Amino acid sequence: MLLCISVHACYIGSKVVVSLLALQLGASQAAIGLLAALYGVAPLLLGVHSGRLADTAGTRPPMLIGAALVAAAMLTGFLFQSIASLVVVTVLLGMGFVYYNVAVQNFTGSYGPPEHRGRNFSWLSMAYSVSAFIGPVFAGFMIDQFGHAAAFLGFAAFAAAALIVLVVNRQFGSQAVPPAGGATRSMSELLRNAPLRRVVIMSGLMVSAWELYLFYMPLHGIAIGLNASTIGLVLGVYAAAAFVVRFLLPLMLRHVSSVRLLSVSMVIAAATFVALPGLKTVWPLIAASFTIGLLLGLCQPVMMMLSFERSPAGRTGEVTGLRLTANNIARIVVPVISGALGAAGGAAPVFWMNAVNLVAISWMARR
Repeated sequence: MLLCISVHACYIGSKVVVSLLALQLGASQAAIGLLAALYGVAPLLLGVHSGRLADTAGTRPPMLIGAALVAAAMLTGFLFQSIASLVVVTVLLGMGFVYYNVAVQNFTGSYGPPEHRGRNFSWLSMAYSVSAFIGPVFAGFMIDQFGHAAAFLGFAAFAAAALIVLVVNRQFGSQAVPPAGGATRSMSELLRNAPLRRVVIMSGLMVSAWELYLFYMPLHGIAIGLNASTIGLVLGVYAAAAFVVRFLLPLMLRHVSSVRLLSVSMVIAAATFVALPGLKTVWPLIAASFTIGLLLGLCQPVMMMLSFERSPAGRTGEVTGLRLTANNIARIVVPVISGALGAAGGAAPVFWMNAVNLVAISWMARR
């Protein structure tokens, strides 16, 4: 968990440092948008490859590669302060993070007996939540007190700590597992597996629902006259609910199957999104945000668990990489569609599109 937090905090926190440094260097909004997009290029291209490496070489080698690339990215940001160096930083971070993250998720699913898998992914999701808090807070503090270069150096220390642990502990992680029956490793073969294909699609839809809410909830808040502090409170409640529900997930999975939990949660979340545009005051919005946080907060660990369970033997890492590739495609395609809807009718049609996506997830989960 600590190894996950140390590198994931670098990835999340670096986005604060990169964007603020780019502004200071005089970059345009378009250039900053390009830098943000570069984070996703490597995960899109290397997701499946990183998963295959985790399957064929075990967990430790891709984690070593990932931590080394993240450390190199942070040192580049520390040593060179220019737009060109920020391009290098973002590309290296994307590469490092996809190798590290896929290996971590693959290890989490393989650690311990199958009945502990729900608990393991719940803890991993909580680690992501903790690092999503630590990264931006650390970045902001370091920039204000010591400058952008110091922030990069601090994050380099985070990544170096993980790298040292992995170098010293040669027995860490899961070992390579050959594919069942000596099967060849073909992505098209994985996509022909209908239950697995549905998990990949559901994962992409879930990620888009999560991120569109974070983007369009502030726009809805501004439209009804809320100030920035109140909007922050609404989103803070959402994040807190997502964190808390992950403590309860192992208990829930003792009484309800993961498929049923996912399908029912998505229907309730869809109904909440349908009602969301009609909520014009603070407390109903807080209640709705808390509800959505609880329900979508369940999705990430459940989706990781379903992905692992439906993977062919010896190909769990490859499937994880394929799922993360689908997530990155959704991050590109869905915002384009939502942007057109938002331009035409504000946040309401985007929330309703989210509701449709969540109903689709519920339907696919039950098949």
